[in-house]
Amino acid sequence: MDYLESDLGTGYPKIWLELQALGWDRPEIRERVARVNAKWREVLTEAFAKAAAEYGLEPEAYPVDALVSLVMTFNQGIELERLSGVTAGHRELLAWIDAWLRTREEGA
Repeated sequence: MDYLESDLGTGYPKIWLELQALGWDRPEIRERVARVNAKWREVLTEAFAKAAAEYGLEPEAYPVDALVSLVMTFNQGIELERLSGVTAGHRELLAWIDAWLRTREEGA
């Protein structure tokens, strides 16, 4: 998640969230957003399946589709909060996630 600040600085997350909001009332935009979202989900699913295998995560305990959904919604949530000026707990949460990932790497 070290990329978060630089990603927000590019303006892409803001535009993406704005497009999603426009899609709530415009089916043609909603369909396009859904297609882009599906492509991104494919990329993450492939990457997470590989990482889950490398880390030795049991599929029953760590279903890849669930992990991908968690990360996609997490990223949008944290970006939405950052764009809204909310940062409370973010540093602590990201540090906790990093620590958890390190324990997975050490066990792999």
